[in-house]
Amino acid sequence: MTPLLAQAISSAFLVDPVKPVLALAVAAAGCALTSRMAKDIKFCGLPSGPWHMKMILGTTAGLLAVVLVPTFYAGFPLQLALTAAPFLLYWPKRNDAVPEKLRFVIGGEGIKAYFAERRKGRALAGARLTFKDAEKKEHPVPAKGDAALPVYQATEALVMAAVDRGASRLDLIVRKEGAQAVVSVDGVRAKIDVPAPELAVGAINLLKELCGLDVKEQRKRQNGMCTAVLPESSVAVTVTTSGGSAGVQMRIDFDVAKRMGKPLDQLGLLPAQMKLVEAMLAPEDRGGVVLVAAAPGQGLTSTTLALLTRHDAFTNAVKALERTTTHRVDGVDHQLWTPGSGVDYRTQLQSIVRRSPDVVMVDDISEPGTGKVIAASNSSDVRFYACIAVDGVGPAVTEWFRAVGDVPMAATPLRAVVTQRLVRRLCMACRVPFQPSPEQAKRLGIAAGKPAELFRAGGKVQVKSKVQDCPMCRGTGFSGQIGVFEVLPIDQEARNHLAKGDLKSAYNAARLKHRAPGMQEAALLRVREGVTSLEEVARVFAPPAPKPATAGTAPAAAKPSQPPKKA
Repeated sequence: MTPLLAQAISSAFLVDPVKPVLALAVAAAGCALTSRMAKDIKFCGLPSGPWHMKMILGTTAGLLAVVLVPTFYAGFPLQLALTAAPFLLYWPKRNDAVPEKLRFVIGGEGIKAYFAERRKGRALAGARLTFKDAEKKEHPVPAKGDAALPVYQATEALVMAAVDRGASRLDLIVRKEGAQAVVSVDGVRAKIDVPAPELAVGAINLLKELCGLDVKEQRKRQNGMCTAVLPESSVAVTVTTSGGSAGVQMRIDFDVAKRMGKPLDQLGLLPAQMKLVEAMLAPEDRGGVVLVAAAPGQGLTSTTLALLTRHDAFTNAVKALERTTTHRVDGVDHQLWTPGSGVDYRTQLQSIVRRSPDVVMVDDISEPGTGKVIAASNSSDVRFYACIAVDGVGPAVTEWFRAVGDVPMAATPLRAVVTQRLVRRLCMACRVPFQPSPEQAKRLGIAAGKPAELFRAGGKVQVKSKVQDCPMCRGTGFSGQIGVFEVLPIDQEARNHLAKGDLKSAYNAARLKHRAPGMQEAALLRVREGVTSLEEVARVFAPPAPKPATAGTAPAAAKPSQPPKKA
């Protein structure tokens, strides 16, 4: 066979530098395609043996045709036809065996879709994330050479810098003199690299467009949502923008629903504190005012919303009056108050109260008259949760008295005060155990001589013989935050003291009677449990640094906070 085939090949065919190459290229393509079709044939459930044999025979027959046919220009088209024939026969059989969306289709639209996917693939090759707008539609990634690409890359760099660090928040401020970006990771703020001012403004405008906001509006406060899509996950992005003559600023909060949707028993309340809260939530004692207080950024909104979820929104009318709705709770009527709307905060609250609600959350009592509306409207059937952005029981009660303007009137409906701070959780993968010193043990209430083990932040792990940053906490030694609380029930005895303006006696009486642990006690118990560290507690409870005195004036003597005098 081989000698006959060799004799049939003309010398002109062998000498020609192009014809043998073309013939062999077609044969090689047929072999390669036959090999690649193995998985597809198996996927479609078709018999692999017969189909492979047809494809091999077609390729072989095509090669023989181009060799045996005396004229190359007749043999080469015949080779193409014979090589392609088995695949053309396989095509309709294959399409009949798979769903419509998986079928091979060649046509105008199919070719357009193919090349669109190729362009998309080239664009995404250098992108780490994509965006979906407020309506969940995918935003196209600018192709190479597109004038919009630098802005997209700057936006991606900012978002990824925050996501890679596990940040909950990103603040971007752009002024004439430059731009500044700060991320918040577990409550600790840190600066990150920022693009040039013009690119930073472009990033703000791009995110505003994605969130469906008015890009031309630079001064008015706006907020909206979009989604950042990573290869294996997605992140909900909440954007808030505002501006003025000095510049523009943007705040991005990541996965707000995940952080603010935690149930009450997962926030960090101690078992004893949880019992006090459960008693406060009992249906037979639902009325009165509960003050929920925390410094800005210390979980005030999360705790208040968690308290709302403990009231059955299907059997109770639960309302919330807010300046900004950061997270919606199912069944709760969230009402947004907008400055300049023609209705002041107090009037809108009165409108809510007139509708006989069962539970009302008020996120700002600093507006004139708001406190008096709450105190005067209280009855045994209505529970008010008043959010106060201060730190500690004393400042919270003092601010409540100031908002009401009448001490006895403010004391009468008061039922409890809940305050908190956030501490970072130790990373369970890299925390380092140690034995406390006698001073540390005494501070923690550990009996002298009793063995105890505490933990401090590590941040490093050993992989084989190499020490490297812990992948779980990214080398920080901490992962997430937990609240440390003080829950103080206010009974009739405490209210009597408060009505006289005696906050100290009311506080001491309530703590002693209900055995309510203070906030620092709660934090130190978390240290003993290995949840956080002594260093973290010291950081969180360190007194604020004194403000520098203004040049030419002597610093004023500090005065203790006092409630207003009785009317």
